[in-house]
Amino acid sequence: MAVRRGADGLRAEFVANRERVRSWPGRWGCGEVEWPPFHEIPRPWVVPPRKRKRWLERHAPFLEEYEWRLEATPAAEGVNSLQAVWAFGGGHGFKELTIRLGSYFDPDYLAETLALGIGAAGLRGWKDDDVHGVYTWLRDGARHCLSPGSGAVRGQHRTGFLLCSMSCLAISSTDVVTEVRVTLTGTALDGAPLTADGRS
Repeated sequence: MAVRRGADGLRAEFVANRERVRSWPGRWGCGEVEWPPFHEIPRPWVVPPRKRKRWLERHAPFLEEYEWRLEATPAAEGVNSLQAVWAFGGGHGFKELTIRLGSYFDPDYLAETLALGIGAAGLRGWKDDDVHGVYTWLRDGARHCLSPGSGAVRGQHRTGFLLCSMSCLAISSTDVVTEVRVTLTGTALDGAPLTADGRS
């Protein structure tokens, strides 16, 4: 009976993760793209619809690692591609969120879009005001991507318990691909431990 209760709790955590990922594009509200129908079963599993209920009962509670990969279709000029990967680890804990945006070189636009995408994820310790710091960091970094002799920019930024890593790569004289990976951290950028409220 204890095993059943444990499995039920783990299954509930899996379902909560699934619904969080499913609803994320709507919370983000990125109107420049269209998102395809959501796949109930995460990668790398492929399960026929008639077997999904059984898969959820038997396998979902005990997954060690899984991810949902979302790929949007551009619906506005200037956006070339948008993909996101939500990854979860043991115990159904959040592992990382990666957002990859291919767009026309417009630092203000890409910084706003990516910062709002991170904010919509509702990750541990995120506060609404954090979007301003993330936006400024992304914008300032991206501005150097097409600088003479550059072609690529990388950097890190921490807000609360979230560690953001950014790379911006020029793929032409007008277009860039910007990727942001968000993970949870217990330390500041200098390695100092964070307090219970995410401060260094």
